[in-house]
Amino acid sequence: MWTLYLAGLTAMLVSPVVMADEPTTFSEATKKGGQPPQAERPIAHRFREIRDEYEQIAAYRRRFLSAAVKAKSQRDKRESNEKESRDLVADFSRRMVDLAESSPGDPAARDALLWVIGQTARADFGAYGDQFGRAGALLVRHHGDDPEAIRIGLSLDNWVTPHRDSLLLGFYSAAKGREARGLARLALAQYLVHKTREVVYARSIVGRPKFRALQAGKVIRERDMNNEQYANLLTLRHCDPQAIQSEAVRLFEEVIAEYGDVAHITRRQRVLEASVKDPTSRVNGRSLTDQDRRLIESKVASKKTLGEVAVGRLDELFNLVVGKLAPKITGVDVDGKKLELSDSKGKVSLLVFWGSWCAPCMQQLAHEKELAAQYKDRPFIVLGVECGDAPDIARKIVARERISWPNWYDGDVAGGPIATLYRIRHYPSVFLLDAKGVIRSRGPFSPELDALIETLVNEAEHY
Repeated sequence: MWTLYLAGLTAMLVSPVVMADEPTTFSEATKKGGQPPQAERPIAHRFREIRDEYEQIAAYRRRFLSAAVKAKSQRDKRESNEKESRDLVADFSRRMVDLAESSPGDPAARDALLWVIGQTARADFGAYGDQFGRAGALLVRHHGDDPEAIRIGLSLDNWVTPHRDSLLLGFYSAAKGREARGLARLALAQYLVHKTREVVYARSIVGRPKFRALQAGKVIRERDMNNEQYANLLTLRHCDPQAIQSEAVRLFEEVIAEYGDVAHITRRQRVLEASVKDPTSRVNGRSLTDQDRRLIESKVASKKTLGEVAVGRLDELFNLVVGKLAPKITGVDVDGKKLELSDSKGKVSLLVFWGSWCAPCMQQLAHEKELAAQYKDRPFIVLGVECGDAPDIARKIVARERISWPNWYDGDVAGGPIATLYRIRHYPSVFLLDAKGVIRSRGPFSPELDALIETLVNEAEHY
């Protein structure tokens, strides 16, 4: 990559070579019957063209590959679709970075690079990882002090990779303005918290693990970890989790002390702000519904400061972890009746934060029903926290899905008082509490979680 970059730079510095029969001026071109040279379209226009082309293709694939047939063919189709989706994102990311390289300081070039980095659900390995690395280097070099670029880092704490290390440390080093510095420090702190967990995991396993795909607590497929991913795992095994967490805490405290009043606005909020103002906005290939717009408006309106977010992250880091007593919950259920967490004292409690607008939440309902039925006459209970739906919708969903266990109603915006108390950022979020109300697990449904439930219920029966 560096060879190509230097070669391109050299070519820009060398005087152009003109062929003897090539017109050299506008007048010569017209004299020879040629067409006047066309002005190159602005980068912003080309960026929108590439983005719109991607969205059209992605919507087409979702529409025609979502129709299921048989279970086995559905699984094969899903695996094929995921591979095609990875290739599609990698290809369009390459086009975005190539466009940005033509004028990297242009604001539209920044947006093209942010489009690449913004595919946050994807691990940046393989072909997409190559483009992520290129985009990150250009962002730091040309937009490292731009808050609009740096705020993408607030969404990068879901994977730990060398590319993300470089990007977030690059922002930390390049940021000069107060807002930029505050955003860079909070983004890096959040990332280091997740890195601490990944290091602990890497050091707890032996050998070369497999990647598992989970759905509603079940392993639906496994695949071997490739060499690039395994090398990353080996690197993490050599890291010191305590040192990484200590640095995260230091950064959170610096944010609180020095940048606490700076507005916490994520890149996603910026995109949502634009989409809700645009009547033609679409999501997953369809027009926004009234509920979509209401959810978007609630997310845009719920702005905090960097200091508030840092305080919450520290609370989560030290108090909402395995071994700590779960915060008390007092509220009302979907029918308006009083409901408290203490009502389930003496039972193992599976606390699930969910909403009808969340597809993974709805997918895992079947497994929740299985668990409720399996432990019906034993000291175990499923407890839901319904988030982000209007009251009438919440009641209809509970009735339609025949949800038999208690559900708090946490308001019609995702991020109500109970979700805030438990520092919920992702849905679904699952906490497993033992019979004493102590947090014993925080994470997705999995075979390991099912096994832990059985262990805790056995303990509760002899408690």
